[in-house]
Formats: sequence, C-alpha cells, structure tokens
Amino acid sequence: MGFIVGFIGVTVCVIVGFVGPGGNLEVLFQPFEYVVIGGSAIFTVFTANPGYVVKGLIPAFMTAMKGSGITKATYNDLLGLMASIFDTMRREGVLGIEGDLCNPHESARFNRYPRASHDHHLMETLTGALRLFVDGVVNAFDLERLLDTEIETHHEEALIYPSVVLKVADALPALGIVAAVLGIIITMGHLDGPPQEIGAHVAAALVGTMLGILLSYGYVAPVGTKMDHIVREQTTILKTVKAGLVSFAGGAPPQVALEFARKTIPSDMRPTSEELEEIIKDAKKAAQ
Repeated sequence: MGFIVGFIGVTVCVIVGFVGPGGNLEVLFQPFEYVVIGGSAIFTVFTANPGYVVKGLIPAFMTAMKGSGITKATYNDLLGLMASIFDTMRREGVLGIEGDLCNPHESARFNRYPRASHDHHLMETLTGALRLFVDGVVNAFDLERLLDTEIETHHEEALIYPSVVLKVADALPALGIVAAVLGIIITMGHLDGPPQEIGAHVAAALVGTMLGILLSYGYVAPVGTKMDHIVREQTTILKTVKAGLVSFAGGAPPQVALEFARKTIPSDMRPTSEELEEIIKDAKKAAQ
C-alpha cells in the first residue's frame, strides 16, 4: 500500500506544483523525451547485466510492491515451529523430526505454522540445517559457520537487484540531460521561427531534464531503496533461525535457544518474554 501511495503522492505533488502557478499540463507530454530517457534506461540494463539478473528484476519489483510479508506474526510462527521442533528433539531425539523433514509441505507440524512454513527460502534454510542434526554430523561451531555462509550468499545474491535499480536511478538525470541537449539542438534549427515556436522547443528540451531528475529521485531510487529494505528483512529472519539452531546445537535448553532467537528479531516485531512463554506453551500443547 505504501508503494502505491508514494507513487501517487509524488505524481500529484508535481502536477499540482506545475499547474497551480499556471503551467499548461500539455507541455509535459513530450513522447520523444520519454523515449530517449525511458528507452535508454531500459537498454542500459540489458547492456550491463547478465540474463538471469534481467529476468529476476520483474519478480524483485513485484516483491517490492507487495512487501516481504514478514510481520510479527511470521516471527511468532517461526518461534512456535522451532519450539515444537526443539521440544520433540529433546524428548524423542533427532529421529522424532525425521518424518517432518522428509516432506515439510505435508508435515502437520510445519503446516501448523503457515506464516513461516510458506516462506520457501526460510524453510529451506531451517530444514537444511535440521537434516544435519538427523545425520549426526553437526556441532555448534560448524553449524554457525555453515549458516553464516548460506545467509551471506543469499544476502549478496538478493542485493544484486536493488543495486541494479539504484544504478539506473543514478543514470536517469544524465539521460535527462541527453534528452535536453537533443531538444536544444532541434531548437537551434528553428531560431529563424517565431518566438512562440522557439519557446515550445525550449520547453520540450527542459522537460527532458525535469523528467530525468523526477524519475530518478521520485520513483526509481525509492523503489531500489524499498528492495534493499526487503533484502535486509529477509536476511534478518534467517539470522533468527541461525541464532536458535546454533544455541540449541551448543546444548542450550529449548527455552534458552529460543530466547537467543528472540533477541535477533527487530524491536518492532519482537515478542515479549511473556509472549514467548505463551508461544512455547502452545507449541507443547499442540505436540501432545
């Protein structure tokens, strides 16, 4: 919602600021300026990036529009799921969760916490680490290094898309100048015309400069920043998984391991200690 409100707000403010003092809205409609700036920006993306990055830009943009979907409820579900897993492993050993890991999508335990279990990469990280417990080849030190490597790799890959968008934003003012210069060149060929015609050509040229700056700072750069925030949100929840699993692998009781996980959660989404106790109690009841 904030994405759409922001775009509409920027557009309305610019139009009102132009029309209010007496500007003619038709002057802003310069299709060839749009072609020079927009077309050049799009094709620079094709020039500068490999195919998989270009293909991934649209899904990344759609995610930016919708948001990461990570809320306090997502973290509560994750803590509840880890509480259920840790309690089962403490009582039954690692084989108690083997059936859940074979097919997480059909696991009653995982489906009890849909906000967390429907996050593909989150579950991939969690189940991948838990399989090491089942295989008996994990210790806290190695698990921490493994998860650090996975999280860092995911973070670096995900940052590619906001980086591309922000570079396009940086280029747009310069492309606006290109469009303006082209407009001035055209104007120079009409210096023998009436003042009204010369003024129209100059106005068209200036629209190019305005458009490049507006697109950069009013639309494209905010999208890149939003994409960057989403990447950080996705990385943070993976760090929550790491904190809980590493602590549990190091021998901490389930409640202590979950407290380590809780401390990594951003303050605006972090459940209180009392809420964590309720999450743990509900997980135990559901497991019985």
